Amino acid sequence: MRYRICHRTSYDYARPVFESFNEVRLQPLACATQTLLDFDLVIQPPATVIAFRDYYGNAVHDFGVPYLHERLVIEATSDIVTHAGEDEPIGGPAEDEDDASLPLAAVAGDAELGDEFAEFLGPSSYIVLVDDSADLAQELLAQDPDASALAFLYRAVDHVRSSLEYRLGTTTVNSSVAEVLAGGSGVCQDFAHVLISLCRNVGLPARYVSGYLGGVESSTASHAWAEAYVPPYGWVGVDATIGTRCTGRHVIVGIGRDYADVAVLSGTYQGGGQATLDVQVVCETLGGSDAMAQLRGGSAPIARLVAIQNLGAMRQFQRGTVMTQAMGGLTQTLPLDTMPPPREQPSNVSDVPTEQPRQQQQMREAR
Repeated sequence: MRYRICHRTSYDYARPVFESFNEVRLQPLACATQTLLDFDLVIQPPATVIAFRDYYGNAVHDFGVPYLHERLVIEATSDIVTHAGEDEPIGGPAEDEDDASLPLAAVAGDAELGDEFAEFLGPSSYIVLVDDSADLAQELLAQDPDASALAFLYRAVDHVRSSLEYRLGTTTVNSSVAEVLAGGSGVCQDFAHVLISLCRNVGLPARYVSGYLGGVESSTASHAWAEAYVPPYGWVGVDATIGTRCTGRHVIVGIGRDYADVAVLSGTYQGGGQATLDVQVVCETLGGSDAMAQLRGGSAPIARLVAIQNLGAMRQFQRGTVMTQAMGGLTQTLPLDTMPPPREQPSNVSDVPTEQPRQQQQMREAR
C-alpha cells in the first residue's frame, strides 16, 4: 500500500510566547516492512531544525523559536509504501500456516532473550506492572498454561478489544494502565498500553508503536498499537483497538517502551499563558488498493521496490541540488546600523517554562 499522510499540528497562545523548544517524531521509519519515499517538515514561524536518531532508531526533529510568536504550526507530509496489502498481515505466520511459535513458558524462561529485551519486559513510564494488569495477565494465562507465545498474544488482544470500550474524553495523554482498567474505556494509546502490560507481566517482550492507520482519510490524531517478540517470527504487530494483526495499512513512525518514548511532540515555551492545540491528520491512498497500481513499470515486486527506493533517493537528491543552487550565488552584507532592534520580551515571566500540550494518540476507524 502507498499513502501520502499530512499531519498538521497548530498551537495558538493566549498571549505571545518565546523560547519555544520542541522535539517532534513525525517521520515514518524506513524498515523491513515499509519504504519511505519522501518526507517534508514545515514549521511556522520558520525555525532551524536539527535531525537525529534516538536510542530506538526513531527519526527526531529538534527546533526552537526564540523570538515572540502567537502561533506555532508544524506540518509533516510523508509519502510511504508498506510492503503488504491492506488485509495482509505483516508479521507472524501466514493465514494458512500453523502456529510455529515457542511455548510462552519457554520464551519467559529464556534468560538470554530476557537479557536482550530487558527494557521491553520491565516497567516503564506508563506501565508499572504492579497494578491490576498483573492479576489480569495471570487470569488469561491460567486459561491455558501451556499456550504458545502467539496464542497468548492473540488471547490478550481479544480480551483488551472486548473488555475496553473505545471512548474519547475518558482518558488523557497521561492516563496510566490502572486508570484505564478501572474506567473500562480509553483510546488506542490506552489499548496499546494495557496490551503491553499483559504481555510483560507473563514474560513476553512487548513494545509500543506510534504511527498511522491507512484508509482513515481524516482524523484528529495519529494511531498506536503494540508489537510482541514471538520466536521464531520476531516482532509481531497487533492492533488491540481494531482487534487484528497489523497489516499493510499500519504505517510505523516510532517504537519505544511506551508513549513517553515516542511522543508526537514534546516541548516547552515561556510566557503566553495557556495554549490551544489543534491536530488534523489526512491520509490519501495513492494508486488505489491494487498492489500492481501502486507503481507501474516494474515486472516483479522486487523491481517495483527498487524503483520506489530509487524514486525516493532521487527526490532527496533533487531537493538538495535545488537548495545548493539557490544558496550558491547568494551573498549579502547587512550594515549593523540597518539591523532591526531586538523585540522586547514580556516582563514578569516565570523562570519555569510551560509544557506544550501533548497529543493523545486516538486515530481509529469506525467499529
